[in-house]
Amino acid sequence: MATTQIPESIREELVASSASLAKGKAPAEQLETGSEMKIVYNNLGAESPAEIPVTMTSEGIKAYSGDYWGTFSLEKFASASSLTYTHEDAWGWLNYLKKFQPENFRYLDQNVRIWAYKEQYDNWQDTYGMDAVMAVYHSGHGGMTSSGKFYAPLGSDWGGQGTTIYSDQMRLGNEQVRYIFWSTCYSLRVLHGHNPIRTWDPANLGFRMLFGYETVSYDNPDYGSAFWKHWNKGKSFSKAFMDASWYDISTRQAPSVVACGATQNEAKNRVYNERLFYWGSVSKNWWWWRWYNAASATTAIRATNQELPNELLVAQFDKVNVSGRLVQSIMRKHDVAIAMPNEVTASENGTFYLQEGDRRISMEGDGSYEIQFCAPNLENLEQIAPEKAVSLGWDFLRQHGLNTDELMLDSVLLSSEGGGSQDGSGVLEGPFVTETILQFTQAINGLPVLLPNKGSVSVTVDNDGAVTSMSNSIKPILTMSEKSKGTFMGPDEPNPLDQGIDPKVLLADVWQNQLKETLIRGRMPLSYREVPGSFEIGYHVDGDIASLVARNDIEVDCGGGYYKRYSIKAPLIR
Repeated sequence: MATTQIPESIREELVASSASLAKGKAPAEQLETGSEMKIVYNNLGAESPAEIPVTMTSEGIKAYSGDYWGTFSLEKFASASSLTYTHEDAWGWLNYLKKFQPENFRYLDQNVRIWAYKEQYDNWQDTYGMDAVMAVYHSGHGGMTSSGKFYAPLGSDWGGQGTTIYSDQMRLGNEQVRYIFWSTCYSLRVLHGHNPIRTWDPANLGFRMLFGYETVSYDNPDYGSAFWKHWNKGKSFSKAFMDASWYDISTRQAPSVVACGATQNEAKNRVYNERLFYWGSVSKNWWWWRWYNAASATTAIRATNQELPNELLVAQFDKVNVSGRLVQSIMRKHDVAIAMPNEVTASENGTFYLQEGDRRISMEGDGSYEIQFCAPNLENLEQIAPEKAVSLGWDFLRQHGLNTDELMLDSVLLSSEGGGSQDGSGVLEGPFVTETILQFTQAINGLPVLLPNKGSVSVTVDNDGAVTSMSNSIKPILTMSEKSKGTFMGPDEPNPLDQGIDPKVLLADVWQNQLKETLIRGRMPLSYREVPGSFEIGYHVDGDIASLVARNDIEVDCGGGYYKRYSIKAPLIR
């Protein structure tokens, strides 16, 4: 798509929009009400994601069949090398839901078999299988053929039918399932000639949404729990899924989500806005999908740092007390007003949100916050020039009192969409870039905080040039110290770096230990390689400490067309 440059004649108007945040702004004096807002912490979370809660009874039943949730997770496979964190991933997703309704099933490793995915038994005893619950989560390996057929390895054989399930063997949605989460590589491809329709149309008999990846994904324990953390900020399912993948795991992967509906508008509205689980099946006449991926322009990429600082220092952050007054001061700082109630319910980790129309502010327990100022203009499909978006991002930071001297432009990321229908001769639309996300990272001791992590600011700009949202997890530094807080050195032992140890050698040691754990779990990978451009030295934020680390990403060939990535960190001083 051709890029349309924004004329200089309207530059001042765009700059002003980044300052005022345009749509729906309210007078600052409205912020006074509710400054003593009480925050009530609830271990159930702020709200249930289910459309209609049901009370479970135990009268005469051997297995619970509420038909709400179920999970499959595999770390040991019949035909691929092992993974490390998939059980934690699936459990993080299920653990939140269990607070509201118990699960129908939770299958692991050798108990994940082909019967649960095929039509004859996918709702076995109205309790077990992919189509036996409203929402299902599968975490493991995944691959895709050149013809667009998704496949996943399973834990053991069943009835001589093999240990691999293919997307065209499934029939999902004619019974229970409405929301399908594939926490695997290549489960929802949207680029390079692929699209969700040709992969999932044969399987779709009524499901509403499907979540997956365009790319190789990372083996990480936090996907499922991070999804609910972002959902508790008031986000839709699709945005919570994509934000969890990017802001909590890695921007070197491309999360994707598709929704279906009778019309283009219905499917598009569902993929952008649905945030509750509904029982009703939907038409698959139209499909609409959205995804995140990194911009390829050279201006979008921060040069990696591979040098040690002059001084090896640890940063100690100041504590932030989250209160109604803090929320009020943040809204004042960013010139946005949302009515504050006398009381708000937060999840057990301190996450809550306030919303008024399209405006929303969400908080985390450590004081990190996100603000949505307005909805993006999705009708404008002419992508804003990356240089223009970057300029508007820096303008926003300056005009909103953020210290640009302590920030680096880390990367430019793209939020995109596309869609299509099988009706008649069929049609495909897109891909279209709808928003540009500018990620800035905090500089500590002259080095960047390595993202994704705390210690960053993101600014999102739509194709009109309006700043639609921002997030801020920058923490004020209390002290910088040469003394480590959790040292790996004993008394009279020198820092390995003082002995001339290469950070890459330390990373190699960490990776070898990872491989040993993989061998204990099962099969070793066929081979592995360093992800180009991933080696870097910088700071890693953990709670109220930022420590110096070296980081490298490793891509593993697990055999059978399956791949996985790992992000490896070696502490240099902590």
